[in-house]
Amino acid sequence: MALDGMSQGIDPPDQAAFASHWQALRKRLDHDLDRCVPQFFEDLPAAHRDAVRDVLHGGKRLRGGLVVLLNEALGGAAAAAIPRAMAIECVQAASLIHDDVVDGDATRRNGPALWTEQGPRRAILLGDVIFATALRRMAELGPHDGVVLATAIATMAAGAYQEPLASSGPALEAGTVAADLYPRVIALKTGVLFGAAAQLGALAAAASAASAERAFEYGVLIGEAYQILDDVHDLLDAPPDAAQLPLLSPAMSHFCADLLPMRRFDAPGPPALERLRAVLRERMLAAAEHRLQRAIATADLLGSGKHAGLLRAAPREIARATPAAAP
Repeated sequence: MALDGMSQGIDPPDQAAFASHWQALRKRLDHDLDRCVPQFFEDLPAAHRDAVRDVLHGGKRLRGGLVVLLNEALGGAAAAAIPRAMAIECVQAASLIHDDVVDGDATRRNGPALWTEQGPRRAILLGDVIFATALRRMAELGPHDGVVLATAIATMAAGAYQEPLASSGPALEAGTVAADLYPRVIALKTGVLFGAAAQLGALAAAASAASAERAFEYGVLIGEAYQILDDVHDLLDAPPDAAQLPLLSPAMSHFCADLLPMRRFDAPGPPALERLRAVLRERMLAAAEHRLQRAIATADLLGSGKHAGLLRAAPREIARATPAAAP
């Protein structure tokens, strides 16, 4: 199983060249998004625009980078991608603000979470402002852009609402979790925003409806792989802990149902839990790899020549942003 990507039809020099291209793209995007804040949020007082700038600062720019990359690969003008990338990054930032409040997480990107400084109420309201402004700007660009972003936000919210919490939920209390919950949640919570990013990049390039749909599929596959790898790191790379079972149970039910009679999670002892985690990790890495290969295959339908090379290399470079993907 090779998540480093050097044995799946991509030559190492091509992947290395793309890594350099991607880093330069993200650096440019940081600069462009910072310049975009005053225009995007022109109705806000300067101090509030600074708060928006702060929450946008320091992100990996994976989703905004996909907007720019798809636009570039499909022959669009660079300027057309920036407001769309800004909107996608705004949605990601606003969702993290809300997530931190809901989860009670006190840190974000090696600093204090917004709600710890401004309080939960103001943090949620700023997240709402960011969501609404992103929607407004996309609607101003055109009906298709607005629908893509609105659909992504609604879908993400549905996914977050379906996600089981660590200490509550009838399914967890009963010791059972639906086998399709894990793939459904990662598609709704994470895959869709990556898909929307790629689709907006295609729209920025005035691509055909068919190309825009393929771009969406491409982005969803990357996003799902990214989320699986992130879950592997967060839940399985730490020492075994039976208290993690509620958080692990959706993935266990999906990937390890054959090892769990009646899908009941009765807190097995440490040795059994460690073996189960090892199998779960292996199967989750395989699932992420499968999605990355499908994304690479989809890239061949989106472009040709250099452009196809860029799109083929992107899934693995994005996957590298998660610690679990390190070779």
